[in-house]
Amino acid sequence: MLPAVLFLGSVLGHASMMLPVPRNANDQGLPQFSGGKSPQTPCTCANGIGGIGGEKSGCDMGPLKKYSGGGQPCLWWSQGCSIHCDTCLTAAVDGVIPTAPITGLPPHADKAGFGVSYCKQKTEAPWTLPKVAWTMNINAIEGSTEDRYRYNPWRAPGTAPVVDACGQAGGKYKETPVGGDSVYTDTGQAQMGDMGSIVLKPVPLALQSNWTRGTAVDVAWGMRYNHGGGYQYRLCPADSELTEECFQKMPLDFVKSEHKLLWNNGSIIAVLGEKKGVFVSGAGIVKPDGSTWARNPIPRVNTDNRGLANEAGCNVTKGNGGRNNPICQQFKALCPQDTGTYPMCTETQGWPCSYDGSGQGACSGDWTAGLIADKVVIPADIKPGKYILGWRYDCEETAQIWSNCADVNIA
Repeated sequence: MLPAVLFLGSVLGHASMMLPVPRNANDQGLPQFSGGKSPQTPCTCANGIGGIGGEKSGCDMGPLKKYSGGGQPCLWWSQGCSIHCDTCLTAAVDGVIPTAPITGLPPHADKAGFGVSYCKQKTEAPWTLPKVAWTMNINAIEGSTEDRYRYNPWRAPGTAPVVDACGQAGGKYKETPVGGDSVYTDTGQAQMGDMGSIVLKPVPLALQSNWTRGTAVDVAWGMRYNHGGGYQYRLCPADSELTEECFQKMPLDFVKSEHKLLWNNGSIIAVLGEKKGVFVSGAGIVKPDGSTWARNPIPRVNTDNRGLANEAGCNVTKGNGGRNNPICQQFKALCPQDTGTYPMCTETQGWPCSYDGSGQGACSGDWTAGLIADKVVIPADIKPGKYILGWRYDCEETAQIWSNCADVNIA
């Protein structure tokens, strides 16, 4: 039996939908989560706004994250999910809760999906993602030994399974031996290991979005930890079972010119559009056929490249383990304000800085300073009524998928 391996906090790509307000953020009004704080992992208070103790005491989340950045929306996900597989390692099969650890290959046995397919697919399996859409290890030769992320969800968007289409609380059952930031604070609304499609209740009517068919509507998401990859928005009728199959029947098209980055206060950092944004579609490349996915435009800041094509990593002579050096970014940051990552906050350090020093710039790294915003098109022929908007974020650095669900009314 393999030894149990605990995840470090830095190998989990926590993220969540911010607009519309997801059901996954329903606990944001509870006292232990007020103002964005959290007993374990705050989803947004890491960018220096709120003081050195912001992660414990809360922070100024900004108007766009007021109702969606608090609570635990970034703690609903699926783990051990490889492309072209039928199930994830954290899924219960025939009612049996998994108790085996999730490991990668050395030198990163602690990283889910590092060089490993969890359904034993052959090494000659197709990797269909155009290299322009890669977000990690972009110097690797596709399919080579150093191409360590080739089995992870983003490398064939939408083909990896999920444990639950609205996410699993904490990304595992309590009995499954995955540590690190695979955490969840149990509340009266959900417990560690619960399925979001089953236990999460509709958000208050005042926070539900009202959309009109045939129009383009605003959506956005944000992150706590960044592991590359990309995302898609989909709809499922609210009176249907909220399954991955249901959501895949109604993927939404992006208005590509409206792809942009926003600060937490809602002001624009950069309009990326099609010129800087990367969108992926095509039969045999993404699932469902005919749909479009968007690349995560925030580059990962990575100083540990052991086992990768760029194993030497970045220059680590500038402090913070090299994280304030822009060459640590996996691809060039897409906003002109980003000239490197912020230093770790100190008692005297004012904004910009990051609480945990994990590597965050104006639009790079473990980015909690803003949101990734888009417009998506509501089909003109959709039947009016209540729907659930599903957001799915497929990681590239890890075998993980984040999922959130929101209530919308279409007239």
